[in-house]
Amino acid sequence: MELAKARAHGRGRRPPALARWGLVAALAVWAPDAAWGSAWNRMAGDGLAVFDVTIGSGTDYFNGRGHLAPARAYTKGEIAGYVEYGATDWLMLIARPSFDDVRIGTPDAAHYVGLGTTSAGVQVQILKRGAAVLAVQATAGLPGTTSQRNPAELGNTARQGDLRLLGGVSFQPWHIETFIDAQASYRLRSGGAAAEWHSDLTFGVRPTSRLMLLLQSVTVVPTGSGTPWLPSSMSTKLGLTGVYELTPKISFDLGLFTTLTGRDALRERVITTGLWYRF
Repeated sequence: MELAKARAHGRGRRPPALARWGLVAALAVWAPDAAWGSAWNRMAGDGLAVFDVTIGSGTDYFNGRGHLAPARAYTKGEIAGYVEYGATDWLMLIARPSFDDVRIGTPDAAHYVGLGTTSAGVQVQILKRGAAVLAVQATAGLPGTTSQRNPAELGNTARQGDLRLLGGVSFQPWHIETFIDAQASYRLRSGGAAAEWHSDLTFGVRPTSRLMLLLQSVTVVPTGSGTPWLPSSMSTKLGLTGVYELTPKISFDLGLFTTLTGRDALRERVITTGLWYRF
């Protein structure tokens, strides 16, 4: 899915607390349709690496009318990395490799172990005015396999390209550091898969000097019906995550996500945890 990064206005100034955290939406890494990064770019030479472990499962789904119905048991374990690096003060490089373990139950029980979608791209800061920022991001993703032999990979074999607009604003009501990060994107997918509109919203608050709490929603709306192997689905997912700063360079996250509503979409429950390293 998830997290903002406020920046100092100049190299010679001490960055605000949000900037020191170097927060990103890496909590959304649990799902390939979730947001990466945030509207705040990193400064030149500043980087972040995140290592996440995610487990998701579901036994029912939202049918074409949006009602819950039984589904084949589904579980997915994912190990993912996320790296972002400020090439300049306005250009940021991003990459996300992953490794998946996917199982589906009967009928046609199947199991896939191997590379997941690997994506990379750039983000350009186009506006920074006071506490508000605006950026554009372009990424391309390659699936771990394009083979349609394994039912456990149903819907996950398309190449994709994503163009995203990101906006963020930070503020301090009652002296509590808070931010809102909103993103919208259009995603093209290969192999006859329907293109998708994505809308992602993150609300973050820092109640203590070491703890950040984040509430995030991720909505996907397809533009067509797709194919039997690459079906389309509409969904809205909601997640709550805590990020705790262990040291100035290392943080730990723990998050819970679920599918709130959808059409032709699995109702998935997800737990994710990870370590962040700022460099």
